Amino acid sequence: MTLCRLTLLAAPWVALTSAQVMAGTLCQPQYQFDIQTQTSFDYIKLQSAPQMSTVHLQGKLSLKAAQKGDEKNWWAIKADQVAAVQGKTRIPLPSYEHAFALKLTDKGLISDFYFAAELDQQTQDKLKGLAYYLQYQRDISQVSKEPDTLGQYQPAYQQADKQLKMVKQHYSDFDRTVLSTFNRIEVLDSAHLITPDSCFLAHREGNEVLALSGTDLRFGSRQNYTLTRVAQTFNTPLYELDDDLTRWQHTQVELSEAEKARLAAELQQLITGQDITQIDAHTLSILLKKYDAVIGTLGPLMLSGTLNDKAQMRLFNALGQLDSATSQHLLSSLLQAEKQPLTQFRALRALTQGNAPLSQQATDMLLEMLVNGFSTLDAEVESSFYMTLGILLNNRDTSDTAAQISLAITEQITLGESEGKTANLLSALGNSRNPQHEPLLAAHLSDNSARIEKASIRALGMMKTDTAYQNLEQHFFKSPERNKKALLSALGNYQMSAKTSDTVLNMAVSDQDDAVRLAAIKALATQKQKDGIKPVLRQALQNETSRRNFKAIIKLLHSEEEKTQ
Repeated sequence: MTLCRLTLLAAPWVALTSAQVMAGTLCQPQYQFDIQTQTSFDYIKLQSAPQMSTVHLQGKLSLKAAQKGDEKNWWAIKADQVAAVQGKTRIPLPSYEHAFALKLTDKGLISDFYFAAELDQQTQDKLKGLAYYLQYQRDISQVSKEPDTLGQYQPAYQQADKQLKMVKQHYSDFDRTVLSTFNRIEVLDSAHLITPDSCFLAHREGNEVLALSGTDLRFGSRQNYTLTRVAQTFNTPLYELDDDLTRWQHTQVELSEAEKARLAAELQQLITGQDITQIDAHTLSILLKKYDAVIGTLGPLMLSGTLNDKAQMRLFNALGQLDSATSQHLLSSLLQAEKQPLTQFRALRALTQGNAPLSQQATDMLLEMLVNGFSTLDAEVESSFYMTLGILLNNRDTSDTAAQISLAITEQITLGESEGKTANLLSALGNSRNPQHEPLLAAHLSDNSARIEKASIRALGMMKTDTAYQNLEQHFFKSPERNKKALLSALGNYQMSAKTSDTVLNMAVSDQDDAVRLAAIKALATQKQKDGIKPVLRQALQNETSRRNFKAIIKLLHSEEEKTQ
């Protein structure tokens, strides 16, 4: 859950259905709002003062009746002139000014939202937070639970002349996919005064104090607000939009430069202003969601050496778990730091943690490095880059961008620029676990290069399919002298045929190479049927000269005995 969602919390709002509009009266209310929120965030393990922040929002709000195709009871809503107020300074916040829509039940509760613009979850949550101020129950004789951005709470209503008093009593349900870091919501104070009207409401004000707590986290929010219908109407683009939501144009939006600058400064403070090694990577990734739009600004910091080694590792881990388009792009760009192989290696490891489709930007950067060659001062990091591409394919195998990388890998293997690159890319196909590549892998079993042959053997060993096994078995009997150990290890990933098992058993007993005998013993250890294997290996103990092999046989016999007890 993002701190942004908690900042707006879920302060209540009013709602009507279109059936509530007075006969013959156009209901297009406009309001001005003033919301002040103080938050505190405390990560217990830091043993330091909680992080405090204050947000003061002002703006205007407009609504009009709408429909979504044949669906009724939709209301289009849009905020305008929204700003964060800091003393005499007003910072425009256009991210609050996207038009969207809410659907109301007969009780006046919000049941659904519609966003035409392609908004990230954080922005959607901010807009939903505004909309929930327009929710209250028309019939207070039968009060039900009310939804908000945190989940569902139980309200209590009281009639006071022409006004309604509402109190949030407790949260009975909350969204655990959103609040995965917290396990409890406490309502410490709640008081809301609503002046109903046939067209939504005339006025609303209130204050609320919530506390969210988890194993290591505490979050608190204190909020007061006013929402007042304006006497003088103002122009808004909302009224120019079609009444049918399905005709709204889908658009992409970006934060203003001022908003980006503010978020980037907050992000830098989050990372450098405390010991982030005291925050587990999962929690840190959740905190980073608020700053997803400016995650790329961390690049210079991560290359500067400002962070100590442990903090650097924690940040890479969190970015890998964040797995957003922006974090993927950042990690991919850090792979270009050829003079910092440790940074490159950590970026590779971080990229393997996610399973969301790769963004096209990140994919384009990876493809460029794949085709033109990966530049680094460390040969092992170079190998890791190519093999990591296979892991990315395995984790994200259903996406279009994964298909682009898969095709590029096969093309580069076909080109065969160098022995090392080809071998690494064959290993990448093994890491992908995609059976469609088995024909290409099988074709390289007969390559003149022992290194390429070994990579193909290992890759087929990872496929775990009948066809892959058949290719390995055929190659085993056809070319047993080269890459014996790799072949035995690959065959050990399968349940071998009797013929192959007997041949491997013979190698485990009589091959002159200690390492080959060990590989054969380990391959036999993976077989479910060991009735014919155990007596031969027990006898072989008398002549085994390698202490390591002796221990491997004992382990095999011992594990077999445990299974039969």
